[in-house]
Amino acid sequence: MNLLSSTTAFSLTHARKRLRASVNGAAPASPPRRALLKGTMSALALGGCTSMLLSACGGEYTGGDGEQDAPTPVLNSVTNFRDVGGAAPGYSTSDGAHVRRAWIYRSDVLTPNAADMATLERMALASVYDLRTPAEIDSTLNTVAGTANYLALNVLGALAPPSFAGMQAAQLDAAMQTYWSEFVTGRTQCSAYGALLQHIADASGPQLICGGTGVDAVGWAGALLLLIANVPLEIVVKDFQLTNAWRSQGADADNVAPPVQPSYLQAAFDALQSRYGDLNRYLTVGLGLASATVDRLRGQLVV
Repeated sequence: MNLLSSTTAFSLTHARKRLRASVNGAAPASPPRRALLKGTMSALALGGCTSMLLSACGGEYTGGDGEQDAPTPVLNSVTNFRDVGGAAPGYSTSDGAHVRRAWIYRSDVLTPNAADMATLERMALASVYDLRTPAEIDSTLNTVAGTANYLALNVLGALAPPSFAGMQAAQLDAAMQTYWSEFVTGRTQCSAYGALLQHIADASGPQLICGGTGVDAVGWAGALLLLIANVPLEIVVKDFQLTNAWRSQGADADNVAPPVQPSYLQAAFDALQSRYGDLNRYLTVGLGLASATVDRLRGQLVV
């Protein structure tokens, strides 16, 4: 079943065409894709779409009474905690399905207070994946609730996270684009993301992916899961930007937790298309996943 090689490549290409028309009113000859994506984010935010996405994390939905319709648990002591599936009834996919909710969550470092620990225990997580470096883990341990399995996957392949102290916006943007390109092209990064997706495909219960606040390795994991579920590119980008709404955006001279930018995600898209051509080849050749595993993963991600 070669679902992703054709459908997703088509989605990436034609999403850009739709976005170009909506942002500029008319399609220029050959717009730079990075500028296009930045313009797209502005247009989508102005269109009021962001409020719909934010409700996915705020527990405001009052629809049905099943897991797909339940409000996302609120963890006040855990930054950027949200459901990868989005707001109830789940992000829509290009083929008419919805992303499964209450199955995969994401967050920054997991340091819950007593009340939030009780919430996590009720969620009965099967697995917690930590994408931070060893130095980050040694500095601040994740607190795993209940009997959840804990797996550390050092995506960056370094002992400690990089420092972005003193970088101006342009320098930071360039550095981040390099890291995000390496998420796709680096051997260590591919091994870590491949292991993550393999574990998610094999899991039998709800899961949480957590990480640090620097390069945001969890951001690429979340985007990948939505792309595998065949969520339109526009929604993937908007979901990525939610990180800025769920973290403090105060002054940060050391760039410890810099706001995420669409250019980071675009750098990964560009690297994927340049190196592998389409998502399916990236997943199978780059990340080493069997086609059957990719099919099983998508089957778990959609309802």
